[in-house]
Amino acid sequence: MKAGRLIGAVLGLIVLAGAFLAGGILIGERTTGVDNGAAGRDQPSRDFMFQVIGVKTANQGGHTLNLFFHYRYPSEIADVDIPDYTRLRTTALDSLAAVDVSKNPYWEVVNNQLCTRLKNGFPIQAITCELQVVGVENPGPNDEPGYRASIETIGAIEPLDVPGPHAN
Repeated sequence: MKAGRLIGAVLGLIVLAGAFLAGGILIGERTTGVDNGAAGRDQPSRDFMFQVIGVKTANQGGHTLNLFFHYRYPSEIADVDIPDYTRLRTTALDSLAAVDVSKNPYWEVVNNQLCTRLKNGFPIQAITCELQVVGVENPGPNDEPGYRASIETIGAIEPLDVPGPHAN
């Protein structure tokens, strides 16, 4: 009889310890999830976005591009250090004009070089660049149907995802 009570008491203690352990794990997971989420939302950020529409390029037989740029400044940037976006715009257009079209580079390569140049040339913490090639309904020998895009993202920022216009 004493052995039965002892076994019952030990089993009871094991079940009770397991319940406490499971409860502790559950509370720990919920606390960790809340703290991480709150910390991410509380971080201040200064972002800017601009677009350049209808840029003519000679690359890949000649195409029209739409360019979209979204970038984030370092959190400690002073107001006087924020660059005029038109300087980034000019740098982007100059970069496109300097593409060696004899090599017929892929749009992904052009966009990588363009986005990297902007990230390294200005006080930018993170940047995402979308180079959108304007599509045509009835493509010629150098065209392909539909809009297509290269998206380059450097740093902690959500990638751009700007769709082309819907066909009528």
